Amino acid sequence: MYNLIVVGYGSSSPALSNRQRFPTFFRTHPSATIHNPTRIKLFKKFRWSRISIILEAEELFVTTGKDLETRCKEADIEILTRVSFLDDPTEAVKSLVRQGARIIIGMFYSANARKVMCEAYKAGLYGKQYVWFLIG
Repeated sequence: MYNLIVVGYGSSSPALSNRQRFPTFFRTHPSATIHNPTRIKLFKKFRWSRISIILEAEELFVTTGKDLETRCKEADIEILTRVSFLDDPTEAVKSLVRQGARIIIGMFYSANARKVMCEAYKAGLYGKQYVWFLIG
């Protein structure tokens, strides 16, 4: 890229924080991982020690999810299950049911959020015993 400085105003992908790969890239929008410490504090406040993650197989969500997993391990929060999907979340949602997920972190774009929520409804993953955190 001829060592040109590139400024991104809406790029939140954590991968862009890698200075070896992107030495001249700067952004005005923070990385998507910036909220993970706050999420960990919320989990601790409510004494949630086991969470589940469902994510769309997109680089943004995969890297954010990996960062969240690392922070959860450091905070002694167990990742009960981590499932991903490309376009159809049916099997991923069924996996959440099989694993007994109650606190569910969802990372996906809005088009797939509708699909996930429909499948969650069909599978009975709603009500006062479930918590959904939607990221994305």
